Order: sequence, then C-alpha cells, then structure tokens
Amino acid sequence: MKELTERQKKVLDFVLSYVDKHGYPPSVRDVARAFRITPRGAMIHLDALEKKGYITRGRKARSIKILGRSESVRLPVVGTIAAGTAIEAIENPTELVEVPLSMVKSGFEHFLLRVKGDSMIEEHIVDRDYVVVRKQEFVENGDIAAVLIDNNESTLKRVYIEQDRVILQPANSKLKPIEIDPTRVKIIGRIVGVIRIYG
Repeated sequence: MKELTERQKKVLDFVLSYVDKHGYPPSVRDVARAFRITPRGAMIHLDALEKKGYITRGRKARSIKILGRSESVRLPVVGTIAAGTAIEAIENPTELVEVPLSMVKSGFEHFLLRVKGDSMIEEHIVDRDYVVVRKQEFVENGDIAAVLIDNNESTLKRVYIEQDRVILQPANSKLKPIEIDPTRVKIIGRIVGVIRIYG
C-alpha cells in the first residue's frame, strides 16, 4: 500500500470510526460534512484512498469497503435484558463488543444487551449471552424482540401482536406466555444475532 498524506489518513480514520459507531460506512456527503469540504473534495480523497489500496467502492451510496480489516464492528452494550421475568429498563452503555459486520444492516442503529435468565433457551439464547438488537419500533409476528413493559421493565421474547393484546412467548416449554395490553408494550428492537463469550 502506498503512503497516505496527513489529510488522507484523517479521512480514512473518519471512515473507520464511522463504521465502528454506526455499523455501516459514511456517504460522500458525510465525509464532506465532517471535513467542511465540498462533496467533490470528499470524492477526491476517497478516490486517492481507493487508488492506494485502502478502500474499495461500489456504485451504490454507502458502499465504501475498508480493505485489510476484519469484517466486524464494535457495538455498545447498553444494559441487561431478562430472558425470564422482566427486569429494570436499559442502562447506559458500559462496554464495546466486536460483532460480525454481517449482523448489522445499513441504515439502522444497533446495540447489544446482556441476557439474564433462561426463558429463551430453546432458541439457544442462554444466560450471559449478548443479543444484537436492531433498533426499531415494529416487528413481524414471531420475531424475537427486546420489549419494554410499562416503560420501566425490559424482557426478551417472541412477539405476537393481536388486535386487543400482545403475546410475549418464551422459548422454554416450562414457562407460560405473557398476555398484555398493547398500550403497556413498547418494542425496543428486533434481535438479529447472538454473541456468546466463553470464559
């Protein structure tokens, strides 16, 4: 790889930190805004990074791919969620954990929650796992989601939304589903992956 100018290093660092923070690459306009330059100026820097072998770009927006870097992203752990009875709502970010880039989808915010309990063991989600959550307010029936009950207790369940109730279904045959009024439930996000750290 050819050596970068000071400015090119800063642009590359910005792209790397943007991917770490958001889970997807910046647009040309994001780069332009960050460096207070025109989109054309941003393109010149990105072209130089591509020619020197640090990135590749496709034709679509946000298609920057960093070369020579593991295909992963660091996401914040924002608290603990119950896979059992509901526990206190989500806390502040406490740490960063590396997850495969394939688990995150462009255009969405993602974060991790630490699992406590055994209500989802038949989905292979166990106590002390981390679940990767795509932040969204709606899910399809049957999706596993992080849910807030009465705005202060969080739980992890399969969600089934009916006209007059929401059913929160555990994946543990020893436990019964929770049936609750829709006004008491808020979807935090859909579970898109599970990370298990041994040791």
